[in-house]
Amino acid sequence: MFCNECGARVEEDAVVCQTCGHRLAGGDEAEEIPVSTPEEPGMQPSDARTGGCSLPMVAGMLVGAAILVIVGLGLLGIYQGMQERTRLNRAAATEHYQKGLEQLTLQNYELARAEFELAMQLDPRNRDAATKLAEVDALLGSQPTATSAMSHQTAILLYNEARQLYNQGDWEGVITKLEQVRALEPEYEHDQVTTLLVEAYHNAGRRLVDENRLEEAIRYFNRALELRPTEAAIREQARLASLYLAGLGYWGANWQGAIDSFGVLYQLQPDYKDTRQRLYQANVAYADTLYDAGDWCAARDRYDSALAMTSSEELTARREDAAQRCAVEALPSGTPPPSGTFVGKVVRVEDVGLDTAMMIRGHILDLEGKPMVGVQVGLSAYDWSAPPATTNSEGIFSFDGLGNPVTYTVKLLDFPSVPLPVKADWRMLVWVEFRPQP
Repeated sequence: MFCNECGARVEEDAVVCQTCGHRLAGGDEAEEIPVSTPEEPGMQPSDARTGGCSLPMVAGMLVGAAILVIVGLGLLGIYQGMQERTRLNRAAATEHYQKGLEQLTLQNYELARAEFELAMQLDPRNRDAATKLAEVDALLGSQPTATSAMSHQTAILLYNEARQLYNQGDWEGVITKLEQVRALEPEYEHDQVTTLLVEAYHNAGRRLVDENRLEEAIRYFNRALELRPTEAAIREQARLASLYLAGLGYWGANWQGAIDSFGVLYQLQPDYKDTRQRLYQANVAYADTLYDAGDWCAARDRYDSALAMTSSEELTARREDAAQRCAVEALPSGTPPPSGTFVGKVVRVEDVGLDTAMMIRGHILDLEGKPMVGVQVGLSAYDWSAPPATTNSEGIFSFDGLGNPVTYTVKLLDFPSVPLPVKADWRMLVWVEFRPQP
């Protein structure tokens, strides 16, 4: 777990960051929000239907099934994220284990021990690393102490090799040589060794960030900060990597958490890796989740956030649909719309007895209750809209052959009207009526 303010690692149950003092989000604020994928209108129903159950019972069963699916998707997102993190850590552990074997062959026991320890941190189940770590500890315990003169000469050789590797940009090599120097003779060229080692940690960490090995990169940044705590640029790199890693941890399981992490990262450095695309995708996914949950106003705001980054006709259509539903929901109870505005209502629902039928029909009447002819009526759902229907001589319009049991929005296209949400379902004919306000 990382602090969203400074990027420092904190304990899972911590309330306040020990590094910067920032108050951390509690468990209740990190509620996981699952992703659900809405069906597109126009999809055809299955021919097999279950009969004999009352509509409330069927509705209850569908709601229960939907809840199970949503919970399952949320758990699946968490599981997949953990599996991916475990896979990356095991791959990195294997790499450090191999480096440890190389150092062990060269009899660089201190460096071999450091590599095996890092492999164990990344993958505690790596038994090979644990076995080799014990072997190295035994060797170090029996190794004779080198004379002062021998240590000094070795330190000089290692330091010169580190300088050559530094000029070649081999940061891992520089780190290996200079850590050997510090182990042999801690005070040898202390300031210069520290400076080179800090720069090598920093550059190696940035390379690991480019390779998406963020946890290893953060370890290098932290090692550099242990030597030079005041290095603002390195501290910033550690914070950026921690925020990105936190966002990945929330991905697919808690969209609000992902938005918070990538949102802070976007403000700090918009071009950091794929932060912009990640933030856009998280806003769209969260908006879709809110839309499906019927939280129209919150969905509209999330679509606005996404559209501020990247505009598209499809996303704009979704936003407008959510905004219309939000406007209907926000109308004060008992407060009539402006005079002349058409207001609709559902007048009755009929069971037509045909499993594959789903229809919405209605009347458009004037102030005197007379039918209005030639009025165009629109029907939409999500980012889909039907061709307009036109009222006949009796003021009737119809949308037959609908293919998805969702909540549609009905509105007049020629006159000001309050959009009317209409829930459609199989076997059902829903009748609505629009009249102007006096």
